[in-house]
Amino acid sequence: MAEDGGLRRAAGQALLMIRGRILQELQYTRGSGQESRGGIKNVEQYVGGEEKEKLHGDAICCEEIMENKTLGANKTTSSKLADVKCSEKGVSTAEKLARVEERVLPGGVEVGVVGRWASETLARLLQVVASSSVAASPGSSPPADDHILANALLDYSWQKLNTGHWKDVDLSWRWVFTWGSLALVGLLLLRLQVASGAHSASHTSAYLAAADVVRACDRGLLMGAPVDDNPLHSTAAALNTYARLARAGAAEDEGEDGASITQQDAASVTSPLPSVHCPPLDRFLLHYMTAGVPVKLLGVVDHWPALNLWNIPYLRQIAGARIVPVEVGARYTDLTWSQALMTLDDYLTTYVTHHTPSTPIGYLAQHQLLDQVPQLQDDILVPDYCHLGEDPPRLHAWLGPRGTVSPLHHDPDHNILVQVMGYKYIRLYGEEQSGLVYPHADPLLANTSQADVEGPLEEWPLLQRAQYHDLVLGPGEALYIPPRCWHYVRSLSTSFSVSFWWT
Repeated sequence: MAEDGGLRRAAGQALLMIRGRILQELQYTRGSGQESRGGIKNVEQYVGGEEKEKLHGDAICCEEIMENKTLGANKTTSSKLADVKCSEKGVSTAEKLARVEERVLPGGVEVGVVGRWASETLARLLQVVASSSVAASPGSSPPADDHILANALLDYSWQKLNTGHWKDVDLSWRWVFTWGSLALVGLLLLRLQVASGAHSASHTSAYLAAADVVRACDRGLLMGAPVDDNPLHSTAAALNTYARLARAGAAEDEGEDGASITQQDAASVTSPLPSVHCPPLDRFLLHYMTAGVPVKLLGVVDHWPALNLWNIPYLRQIAGARIVPVEVGARYTDLTWSQALMTLDDYLTTYVTHHTPSTPIGYLAQHQLLDQVPQLQDDILVPDYCHLGEDPPRLHAWLGPRGTVSPLHHDPDHNILVQVMGYKYIRLYGEEQSGLVYPHADPLLANTSQADVEGPLEEWPLLQRAQYHDLVLGPGEALYIPPRCWHYVRSLSTSFSVSFWWT
């Protein structure tokens, strides 16, 4: 089929970009004058001939790793990887590789932090991918041991990333996860070329292989360190369409209506927030940002392509196979609240377009989706007001069905919230009202109110004395929320908002 030919070409182009980016990184660190790093050629200089061939066998190998063919899914075993001893058969080559391991590692990966096994394994995998052919022939495939090692490295790194508080994780582990993901994606692309080119292979197997590639890309993007010109972005984008074909029900999704979303739930606005149309930068800075005064902004995003492009079918087309984090539960303060990773297609079907009363609320909240999927970021422009701070703004997406709620809370940064799809009811309380909004006593939730803003009045008597402004935010409208300004948000329909935070 033509689709399979297109998939094979897309996989080949993606592999070419990944190989080029790996070689670029290793050559860059080599040319930077750092004695601890170098280009891929150093492996060939120090490990040659027969010993070089052993790099694909038992050179770095740890016998326990090579014997465990299901190690990629075995986290109990992978947690012990750092202590596994190399076999005697490969000692001489492993010793040679140990002398050059630092010379073939990307910037940011510190051997003293991640240890010898992780650094040796990463160096080997990057060499395998960088030297691989972009024109794999049907019937050929990269050695299975390389996939085992790549999955083992990522499982081990995943445990490091998820042990303790995120801010305390050494950045070297995020670099290992990024470059390990690039290596795994390169190996998966080699397999994908084989699957899409084999006459005996089913179309479904090729599409499932494409889904595996996209999943690996997103894991690297979500958990790894940011890399300039990261080919994981373009790889996931190029294979998104094919990966979606592996999902049952994808054809039915294509028939969804992309009509404009109307307001479904009622909202009573009792103290309307003032609005202003495209205020000059100096006026915004003086009267709102410096003064800490919230305001509804009109006309500031009228030029966004997203206002005409973004709907459910478009989101599926652009990013349906992408993996996203979803908050499951009505409010993040509830004991039953949890998080799950799933494709955007599955999220939209389960929690938005086919949501039933028995299904809990699912919210794609405060996620850097536009960084993960740059094609969506191409549909917007950052408002000029967001550049009045010291640092570049951070973009977050808020996508969900009617009924999603962000409990009354405040944030430490300036925030412009732009409504692209649907409608939201928002209520705002100034910082001076903090004594009346029932903040949580727990320091971790001190910026969140215990009160149900739209709940029974008698349960929160102090809240009834607090002064507030409220509004309904519709498509093309924006809201400036100052730091430490309490705000409560409820979706009145299917909704997609983008927030810009800056300091």
